Amino acid sequence: MSSAETDSATFWDQLGPHRRMLELFSHLPDTCVSVKDRQGRIVWANDSEAAFHGIRQTERLVGMTDFDLYEQRLAEQYAADDQRIMQTKAASWNQVWLLSDHFQRLHWFVCSKVPIYDDASDASGIAIVMRQLAQAKPLISAYQGMEVVLSAVVNRHPEPIRIHELADLVHLSHSQFDRRFKELFHQTPQQYILQVRLNAACHALCHTDDSIAEISVRTGFADQSHFTRQFRKALKMTPLEYRRRYRPSG
Repeated sequence: MSSAETDSATFWDQLGPHRRMLELFSHLPDTCVSVKDRQGRIVWANDSEAAFHGIRQTERLVGMTDFDLYEQRLAEQYAADDQRIMQTKAASWNQVWLLSDHFQRLHWFVCSKVPIYDDASDASGIAIVMRQLAQAKPLISAYQGMEVVLSAVVNRHPEPIRIHELADLVHLSHSQFDRRFKELFHQTPQQYILQVRLNAACHALCHTDDSIAEISVRTGFADQSHFTRQFRKALKMTPLEYRRRYRPSG
């Protein structure tokens, strides 16, 4: 057994009695659940997670990383987010992610992540729960109808979006809406809108021949200059550099 496999096995052993709890999520429909070690290797996943990746036996996912399951541009983003959570020991709740399945079809997910601690109180892994945004209606009572806001931004991100219009969807004042949104999603509505637009832009850069100017307008940015500034700030590279690095060859 390699040192990496030994580390992964040790992490799995450390979960001890908590492994029993995972059985509750084994066959949970429409909800993907997985546990990863510090190196990002999957040590456990439920049936829905395996099905999303086109894998019949969940055991086949064990040992895989995001780089085995997603194209590189997405894998780097997901892996970096996992590492950030383990380093800061701060859980991430109800973030919206754009994920590709085994057919390379894109789906919007509501994703929550929590760090897992070892005996030394260090974060040695991470647990992840994801639910497709389109299937999140059973969560309405928990999030007081905010799913209609998430869907509205996803569907309308190419258009100008005014915060008061989103607030009207859930019958709240601007200030009430802003406060409630930050309580639930740990980011402002404006940050969420930007996240959706950047995700859509990243996909277009890699999978279309459209110019950067066309992509900037089609994904909701005022112009190419504004798009480039926001893109560079968030991803630490220009849209052109991103396209050259992550566009599939051929």
